[in-house]
Amino acid sequence: MMSVQIARAANQPADFKKYHVNPDYVEAWEDGMRTNAADRSFEWWYLDASMNDGSSVVLTYMTKDAMNFGTKLTPWVSFEWTDKAGQTTSWRVDVSPEEFSASKEHCDVKIGKNTLSGDLKTYTVHFEKDDVVADLTFENTRHAWRPGAGANEFGDHYFAWLPAVPAATVSATIQMNDQITTLTGKGYHDHNWGNESMLKLMHHWYWGRAAVGDYQVISTETTAEKAFGYTKLPVMMIDDHGQLISGDAANMTVEDSDTFIDEDTNKPVQKTLRYRLKNGDTEYIVTYAEKKVISGFKMIDQLTGAKKALAKLAGFDGAYLRFTGDIIVQKLINGQEVDQQVNPDGIWELMYFGKTIKE
Repeated sequence: MMSVQIARAANQPADFKKYHVNPDYVEAWEDGMRTNAADRSFEWWYLDASMNDGSSVVLTYMTKDAMNFGTKLTPWVSFEWTDKAGQTTSWRVDVSPEEFSASKEHCDVKIGKNTLSGDLKTYTVHFEKDDVVADLTFENTRHAWRPGAGANEFGDHYFAWLPAVPAATVSATIQMNDQITTLTGKGYHDHNWGNESMLKLMHHWYWGRAAVGDYQVISTETTAEKAFGYTKLPVMMIDDHGQLISGDAANMTVEDSDTFIDEDTNKPVQKTLRYRLKNGDTEYIVTYAEKKVISGFKMIDQLTGAKKALAKLAGFDGAYLRFTGDIIVQKLINGQEVDQQVNPDGIWELMYFGKTIKE
């Protein structure tokens, strides 16, 4: 019989000492490089922005491939552009280890000619490849937030996450095919790192974030892999008019209902997710009510050649789904609802690494 290892949120006093972070606030160095290149580790900085004309941008700055990493730097940066008509185009720049640098004092990443720099308040981003040049500025409109000490631990391994910019105003200049476009919008930036393949640690996760009226919400529910007993690790942040309220397994629950099987991925999906967070006499209920699957694919279909063949031999069954629908925030005091606000155009995701759990 396989022994079950412990999966848990790092949120105890000893964890803050272990990760050298303050339980009361986030410091700029935490968005600097947190791993050592020579270690078996990975790390990335992620940004996205939705522009006022309906277009969107996604950028990722990577030290190594998070699924197949080792002790050698393999840095790359990707830029994904979706125009206002919904057409998506992606570019990627891979560079040598000598063309990579990152500060440990604050976010200051260089991957060839591509840069990302910030101090938890203002971030500047530059990407270029061929005839594409993008420059963006993110101005944080909320406070940087960290769930507990910033990591989930899986036995001797960990996966860390820092939402350095939960919400931002964004200004951008995008040059393509000798045409220059100036845009404004809203954005987000977070930072991840770890020391083991996510495929081995996590079975699947739901992740969502949204501005819902006067509230800003970030929520996740990670289900650990079988080796860790499929342990549920929920986390949520609610910014209620500038007050940050954090939730984890100690003060929150997640309910799901109306399960259906997605046709494209053959994965079970919860049509409704309901996060409940208690904070003294106040309770927040955040509901994700799915209206439509807007993206769904099997990860193996994104592979080619030898990688695809090996994935088939290993029985890899990963999938990714993105949903749109209502995100509803209810605020209750002593059991009585005092506020309810709705974002009818919310977007959230399901990342499925493991095989479907058989009941």
